[in-house]
Order: sequence, then structure tokens, then C-alpha cells
Amino acid sequence: MWYFTGKGDAGKTSLFDGSSVKKDDPILELLGAIDEINSYIGLGRSKLESDDLNLDLLYLQTSLSKLMGLIAGASAQSLFDFTPGKLLEWLEAKIKICSKDVLNPKEFTFPGTTELGSIFDICRTVSRRTERIAVRLSGTQKKLDSQILTVLNRLSSYFYIIRLTFE
Repeated sequence: MWYFTGKGDAGKTSLFDGSSVKKDDPILELLGAIDEINSYIGLGRSKLESDDLNLDLLYLQTSLSKLMGLIAGASAQSLFDFTPGKLLEWLEAKIKICSKDVLNPKEFTFPGTTELGSIFDICRTVSRRTERIAVRLSGTQKKLDSQILTVLNRLSSYFYIIRLTFE
């Protein structure tokens, strides 16, 4: 089995909708940043002992993959029951639940107290960068659904709360 097609050797790739874009296109920056979040979530999951949080993070990984498909032009039917609004509701509910058990620090904190706290802080910072890329893309090239921008904003809050649970 081949693990490459050679189709991208000239610096272009195709999106789900069939359009061809250069590999330095801002939409690929956004998709790559979301993919990076997913990778760090996977690192966090590999270190977790909590089955509940592991399942939540797996749900988030699946949802972020579907979000990437939506951004890349996949049809709504191919994403089954996924919508950015549904993910947003889930994130906000999880943030509220987790916030009950965590005290907000009274001073600036630095990652490094625990390995898991540091991993989820990386998720938080990559989420913030991802949001900046999405805002820039939406303002110049491709209008993104406002709920996508809100989801990306909530992701950093979610990871901040998760990080605090491990500090």
C-alpha cells in the first residue's frame, strides 16, 4: 500500500469541495492548527487515568475532525449529526461543570506544575492561535460561520479549566 499520492508535490492540494488551493493558503493554516490541537488532545488522552475526561476528549477530537471537514467544504450530510452549534453547547456545558470544582487563580500561573496541566495549556494556547487564524481568514478570504469562531473561542476556555484541574 502506498502512503503518498504525489498529487501535492507541486505545492497544491484539494479540499473536500474539490477546489484546489496552494499549500500556504490560510484555510490550510486553519485546518492545520485544528489538527495540531487534536494531536495535543491525543497526547493528553494518552496520559489520562480518568475514563470520563478521556471520553470527553475523544468526543472533542471527533467533533474537531468534523469541524475541519465543514471548513474544508464537506457536505453537511457527510458529517451526520454534527453542527458547530451542537459542539458549542457541549463546550459551554462542560466549562460550567468543570468550573464548579476549580478556583480561579488570584495571580498569573505558569504551566509546568504537572505534565497533564502543561499539555492542556498547550491545547489552550494552540486554540487561541487557531482562533486568530480563523478570524483573519474570515475577514479576508472565506466567511466562516460565526458559530465556528465562537467554538474556537470557547476551546481556549475549556482547556484553561481542564488545565486548572491538573495544577
